[in-house]
Amino acid sequence: MKTAEKLTEIKKVLATCFINATDKAMAHGLQFKYTSQPVEEGKGWVVDIIVKEAGYSERTIQQFKYTRPDNIDPKNMEYHVILDVLGALAQGALTTWYEVAKMLATDTDLQKVIIDETKKGNITSN
Repeated sequence: MKTAEKLTEIKKVLATCFINATDKAMAHGLQFKYTSQPVEEGKGWVVDIIVKEAGYSERTIQQFKYTRPDNIDPKNMEYHVILDVLGALAQGALTTWYEVAKMLATDTDLQKVIIDETKKGNITSN
């Protein structure tokens, strides 16, 4: 697969991740989006992760900045940047889930709150 085709596919994956995240968060008034663009006339790349919360303006919650090596073309650069950003987002989610699981395994008061709120219908698996 050529770089242009790989770039098209990974952009679809990234866009789908943000669409799904927004669909699941809309009930809580949250929308997620990103920007991906070259900086300083192709000398680097930046990806901004943006959240929009109901009643508030958009905020950049994470920014990934990369310097483009001389031996890589812009399309290949963008492909590798997006791949790295997806990895960082997955790592963040997995680390968060792990820390929450550790808290739930040891905090009996938190376990009771979760059970009670689930029974009331205040917590769902979405």
